[in-house]
Amino acid sequence: MGRLAKIISSRLFLVSIFIFIEICVIVLPILFLSAYFIPLYLFFEAISFLIAITITNRNNNPDFKIAWLIPVLAFPVGGALLFIMFGRTHLNRKNTEKLREAVESSKGIIQPDNELLALIGEKNAHLKREASYIINNSRSNIYAFTQTEFLNPGVLFFEKLIEELKKAEKYIFMEYFIIGDGEMWQRTLEILKEKAAAGVEVRLMYDDIGTINLLPVEFPQLMKSFGIQTVVFNPYKPSLDIFMNYRDHRKFAIIDGKVAFTGGINIADEYINLKERFGFWEDSCVMLNGDAVRKVVVLYLEMWHFVTGQKQDFNKYIVKYQTKNDGFVIPFSDEPLFRGLIHENAYINIINDAKQYVYICTPYLILDEMMEQCLIRASKSGINVKIITPHTPDKKIIFEMTQANYERLIAAGVEIYEFLPGFIHTKMIISDDSTAIVGTCNFDYRSFYLHFENGVWMFRSKAVTQAKDSFMNSLSQSEKVSLERCRNIRFSKRVLRSLLKILSPLL
Repeated sequence: MGRLAKIISSRLFLVSIFIFIEICVIVLPILFLSAYFIPLYLFFEAISFLIAITITNRNNNPDFKIAWLIPVLAFPVGGALLFIMFGRTHLNRKNTEKLREAVESSKGIIQPDNELLALIGEKNAHLKREASYIINNSRSNIYAFTQTEFLNPGVLFFEKLIEELKKAEKYIFMEYFIIGDGEMWQRTLEILKEKAAAGVEVRLMYDDIGTINLLPVEFPQLMKSFGIQTVVFNPYKPSLDIFMNYRDHRKFAIIDGKVAFTGGINIADEYINLKERFGFWEDSCVMLNGDAVRKVVVLYLEMWHFVTGQKQDFNKYIVKYQTKNDGFVIPFSDEPLFRGLIHENAYINIINDAKQYVYICTPYLILDEMMEQCLIRASKSGINVKIITPHTPDKKIIFEMTQANYERLIAAGVEIYEFLPGFIHTKMIISDDSTAIVGTCNFDYRSFYLHFENGVWMFRSKAVTQAKDSFMNSLSQSEKVSLERCRNIRFSKRVLRSLLKILSPLL
C-alpha cells in the first residue's frame, strides 16, 4: 500500500492524470456526439480519409505511416483525433526556432579540418565517407591529438569521473537524462559543492522525465543554493504539446574543456551496481582527453542556450589543449530538429562499410525497415553480425518489442545473444577492429527519431580495441538465441509481438 500511495502522489502520476483529463474533455464529447449525430460521424470519416492521404504523402518513414494508418482508418473518429493531437513527428515552430537559434549561435566556432579529412580519403575512401556524413550533418569536425579510453563497467567510469572532477580548476559541465539520489550522486555532489565554493563554475542540466520520480521538485533551487547553476530540460507539464515527447537523452561530464565523458551511464546507483534492479547492470562510456573536447563543449553550450534562451560565450570555455595522437575522433549530436536520422545513418554507414564483422550492443532492439534490411543485407553478404541485448528486461513491454525483431534477423544469419547476468545498457557498434561509435543512442525508434542524442565516432583509437574486448567479455556471458526459440512461442504471444512490431513507432 505504501508503494501504491507513493506512485499516486508522484508528480509523474498527477501530471499524467491532468493530461488524460484534457484528452477526455476533448475526445469524449466528440465521440458521444458522433455516435448520435450522423453528419458529425461522416465529417470525421472524411477527415480520416484526408488524414490517411496526408500520412501517405508525408516525407516520413514507412513504418510510421503504417502505424498511424491503422488506427486512423480502423477508428475514424478516435484515430483522427489521436493523430491530430499526437501525430506530428517534428518540433513545433516555437521550439524549432529556439533550437535553430541555439545551433546557429555556434556558427564558425568549429571549423572542419579539410586537410585531415582529405588525408584520410587518400588512404580509405569509405572511411572518409563515414566521417564526412557525420561532419556535414552534425556541424562537427574530425580530431586527432585526443586520447580515448573505453570505461566498463560503470564503477570504472565513476572512479575516473571522481578523479577528474577533483582536478577541476575553471568549470564543470554536466548533462544527464537520469540523476537519482544515492551514493553515486551524493559523492558527486560533495565535489560539485566544494568546487563551486572554491570559485569553479559548475553547471548541471537534466531531463525532467528521466528524473521525475527520483528528485524533489525543489531540486533546482537546492542546487542553486550550493552555487550550482541548474536547468531542467523540457519540464513535464499538464499540456498536450507534442514537444513533451522529445527528451534529452544525452550524457556529458566536461571538466575545464580538457576532459569529457559520454556514453550510456547516468548518475544513479544501479549504473555502478550499488543498487540491484535487473541483475548485474552492464554499462559503458568513453573518456576523451584532448582536442576533441572542444566540440563537446560546443554541444553542451548549444543545449544550454536552447533550454534557457541565454546566449553563450563559446570562446570563454573552449581551450587549446592537445594530447598524444590516438586515432581519429568525431564527437557529434543528433537533434529531432534536423530530422536527418544522423545516428541511424551513421550506424548504417559502418554496417555497409564492414568487411569482416559488425558487433552491436543495445538494450533495446526495435528496428525500422531501413535498419533491419541493412543488417540482413550485411549478414547475407558474409559479414559476421552479432548483437547483444539484455536477458533481464527493465521494461517488459519494450522487451517484447525487442524480441519481436529477433526471428527475421536470425533467419537471415544475424547472431543475437542475451546477456545472462542481467541488463546490458551499453550502446555501441564496432566494426573490423578499426571503427566504433559509442554514445547514448539505442537501436530503437525513440532514439533515432525523437530523443536528443550524442555519440563519438572513433577510428583506430585505443577505445575501439577496448570496446571490442568489452564486447567479447559480454558475449562470453551471453546465450545465443536460436531460431527454434523464436518460433516456439504460444499463439497469443506471437500475435502480441506482431501487433507491437507494427505499432512500435508510436510507443
